[in-house]
Amino acid sequence: MKLPSLQRLTSEAARVAQRFPLTLLCAFVLCGIGIYTIYLDNQAEQQLRWLFPALSTAGLALPLTLALALTAERYQWPLWLRWGSMAGALGLLGLWYALVPAQPDITWGIRLALLLLALHLGVAAGPYLSELRGQADTPGFWRYNETLFLRILTAGLYSGVLFVGCALALAAVDNLFDVKLNERLYADLFVVLATVFNTWFFLAGVPRDFAALEQETAYPKGLKLFTQFVLLPLVVLYLVILYAYLARILVLWTLPKGWVSTLVLALAVAGIFALLLIHPIRQAAENTWIRTFARWFYLALFPLLGLLAVAIGTRVGEYGVTEERYFVLVLAAWLFCMAIYFLVRRGQGIIWIPASLALVAFLAAVGPWSAFAVARRSQLGQLREISARYRLLENGKLDEAGKRAPNLPFAVRQRISSIFEFFARRDATEQLQPLFTASLQLPDSLQASPEWQQGEWKSNRVFVVSLLDRVSLYATDQAHELSASFAADEPDLRTLGNGRYWLNNVSLMQYRKDSTDNVLSKAAVPEGTFRLRTEGRGRKLVLEQWRADQRWKICLALFPGRLADSLARQHGRNQADHTRLPTAGLTLQATAGNTRLQLFLRELTRRQQEDTVRYDFEAQALLEITNP
Repeated sequence: MKLPSLQRLTSEAARVAQRFPLTLLCAFVLCGIGIYTIYLDNQAEQQLRWLFPALSTAGLALPLTLALALTAERYQWPLWLRWGSMAGALGLLGLWYALVPAQPDITWGIRLALLLLALHLGVAAGPYLSELRGQADTPGFWRYNETLFLRILTAGLYSGVLFVGCALALAAVDNLFDVKLNERLYADLFVVLATVFNTWFFLAGVPRDFAALEQETAYPKGLKLFTQFVLLPLVVLYLVILYAYLARILVLWTLPKGWVSTLVLALAVAGIFALLLIHPIRQAAENTWIRTFARWFYLALFPLLGLLAVAIGTRVGEYGVTEERYFVLVLAAWLFCMAIYFLVRRGQGIIWIPASLALVAFLAAVGPWSAFAVARRSQLGQLREISARYRLLENGKLDEAGKRAPNLPFAVRQRISSIFEFFARRDATEQLQPLFTASLQLPDSLQASPEWQQGEWKSNRVFVVSLLDRVSLYATDQAHELSASFAADEPDLRTLGNGRYWLNNVSLMQYRKDSTDNVLSKAAVPEGTFRLRTEGRGRKLVLEQWRADQRWKICLALFPGRLADSLARQHGRNQADHTRLPTAGLTLQATAGNTRLQLFLRELTRRQQEDTVRYDFEAQALLEITNP
């Protein structure tokens, strides 16, 4: 076997870059942002409002630019049409970047997943959209998608093997040569291989000669064996289980369980996928069983789709539409249409599968017919219906509804809580505003608060205004109890007077061996600006003051590490549990000039791995500054 030369690899990489420049640019953007994110802490990451919009935009741009480039190649678009389509795509991506929130909720997360699905299906169907009008399938579409599918698997295999090999090489250098490598290098390596290398390798195998794909070639024997002896037996097994369950329902005359929807969808997906894999050989004389199986498979879907409709319809009737139920209903309708279509067309027109599913995914993601819009209208309708039935409204409002109906049934309180939580989790409580006189808008005092704190306020606000009890979805009528918990919002710094200051939270928790210096707290007081900083992986704690020369000057130092070393020698270095000590044994103090610091340790931990020792502690401190 002749290995490819470096010149050939270089020329092939250059050809791919020339053929798909924008797609590769998206991969580099994803790589750059991914590596940048690795070196951010959680707080800094949440403050970057451009981070998720940029990542999601680049993620959407990658399949979109690829689909347009391949479609333009296949139909030989003129230059003006190529650039015009790319400009339109960039405009849509810019609109997404402008609309997507910095911290996505569940709605935007699902919307992104739907659009990614639609665009990837667009890559599969885009270059062959003209076949939607065809009377018979051509070999090109199947072979094109076979090539893409196998290339995806190959790229994933190569990327995975390279990551494992390079990671082991880094580990070998780290351990054999005592070269302390930054552990983030492993994450950097993963990001580079998963974005740039994986994309570049995949693009190198994307078909160029679409005319050559139309030529008849030998069908892979391994693929036929896999489909015939693995996939199809699983499909038959699912059919037997589901029809046995259907018979049980008819005999006992009970409603089907909601979980049956998942099994029906799994059966349909496995069956259609299996039929797609063996589609090119269905007309061969020795494979008449394929055509027979396909016809009976689509016929067998109809009773099961009816079972699915009853199962999900019962849930919708009781609890309204949610995004999950919307997707089940839409997929059931799509499968019904596909079954009818392939029965009429006798298995022809397989391009309709990715093309129609891409359209369904796109419509479910945006617009008044989307999963999110329909679910919100349904849940709001459910709330109005319950409120009217139990007379919770006064002048059309739910304010203080708990006073008007103090003895609501448990199931009703649980259902109302579920609806309120539905809107709160989607950051959409403003859609409940027409039912309330009191404002549900976030007050100005919380505008600068963390996202979780704002979400907690919005979630609690509807219960506070309505005076209705919050009931967990998992609570039962017998075990239900009302619980209200409160916690003091203690400031990190408390002024005690006469130059004395209480530092409430002086804690160091290290999760990385290479962590050395950490600023634990910072306080601006009339006597000046001070901060507490650790050195030597927590061994030393220094108090520093900001001077007029714009520098920090050390005032005094404490040594929690020395205390931990001494205690470890007395009580052991590898304990099964905490050793309880008197408070005085975990107190450190130091005085320098007019400044005194006392450190009251609540917990002190010494961690040693080989020659590396780290110290973690939780403490409070008293800072005293006297007049000179």
